[in-house]
Amino acid sequence: MNPVDLELVKLKRQWQNIVKNNVQKPMLIALGEKHETDLFDGFIKSRLSEDYDGEDVFLPHYQEFNGMNSFGGILFDEWKEYYEMLEKSEGNIPEWQLMISGNQFKTDAYKAFFPLLELKKKFSNIKNSCIFLYIAPVRISDIRELSIWVKEWCAICEKSGNKEIKLVWAEHHLHKTLPENSSAHSFRVEVDIHQLMQNTAAHTNRKKNSPDTDFQQQILTASNHLSKGRFKEAEFALKNAVKLAKEQKNKSGEISAYFMLAQAYMADKKKEKAEDTYQKIFEEVEADSPLEVQMYMNYGTHLLGSSKKSKAEAAFEKAAETANKIGEYAMAIECYRIIGTLNDTVITRDKMIRYFEKCLEIAKLMKPSARESSSLKFVASMLMIKYENDTEKKDALDKEMKNYFGEDWKVSVEKPKYD
Repeated sequence: MNPVDLELVKLKRQWQNIVKNNVQKPMLIALGEKHETDLFDGFIKSRLSEDYDGEDVFLPHYQEFNGMNSFGGILFDEWKEYYEMLEKSEGNIPEWQLMISGNQFKTDAYKAFFPLLELKKKFSNIKNSCIFLYIAPVRISDIRELSIWVKEWCAICEKSGNKEIKLVWAEHHLHKTLPENSSAHSFRVEVDIHQLMQNTAAHTNRKKNSPDTDFQQQILTASNHLSKGRFKEAEFALKNAVKLAKEQKNKSGEISAYFMLAQAYMADKKKEKAEDTYQKIFEEVEADSPLEVQMYMNYGTHLLGSSKKSKAEAAFEKAAETANKIGEYAMAIECYRIIGTLNDTVITRDKMIRYFEKCLEIAKLMKPSARESSSLKFVASMLMIKYENDTEKKDALDKEMKNYFGEDWKVSVEKPKYD
């Protein structure tokens, strides 16, 4: 069994437990890092293989979401087309039609739910099976409408009393697309990526002594040492990785190895060496690049961990200016948000507001999808608190956010406790 198949087996066990323990929930959401949600996607696809011996039905869909009044119809049309092909080839199968309820709906989610309910009734071999409708749109025209569609689908499912048709969604555990949904159960997909990569390298038996293989092996070795607290061994491997990356002229690999080395030094309580390594990064990293922005953000976080607030602010300021310059607006907003949050005190309240308002200015330059995935909602929700009795500013901000995100734009933020 190859390493990926092994992880899929582990994921299958987790999935079975999740489904078993959440019979009442009409929706299941897999959360994880990108490599983990990608593996979950692979798990869903594996349910379609000829080797799959389960009774449940998996329906994965990657169609674009172009609106809450057309998505359900698109799904049904695709199923209907397959059904009609089946009917022509096999014949004598029960007729399958879209049964429209007399209820009034906000979306066409019913066009995706009721046909599946009908399908279970028509075919005795899936009467007791679960149907998992997995949606992963390659593009989303309006996240707010998708949220409304999903919530209505869940409401229809709950009202029907059916517990064997479920909607399935996967997304990043931190940067979530959909808002919280009480009808959904979220679970964390966890994959030991270092172990997976090492197993994969061993399984594929790549050509030994090639520069790329040697570099990757040093990174994997260092990761394994770090996870077990063996800092000196990790530092040795990372220095080798830096050397190999230089020889290959692999600049991004070199920077990544340096960054890991700085983290290893910090974990080993070698603060001066960590600081020297960060300075080396800034000498080597390409100027005005997304990687430079990310390294300054990492450096700012490192400085905060060393209680160097003013230096950390300077690092985030540098990152924000560069991000703004090269059009990485979401990163710029995040940097200004951090600086603003660091000044959440009575004395520096005005500074906090000033940096949060910089985020509003940047947002005007962003595309809707980038704006949606940024931390702008959090920033604006905090400003609504900070503006206190300034009704004029509050009204203007509320209007601007509604224009971006719709009526339900605010997010829950804890009211700051002043120092």
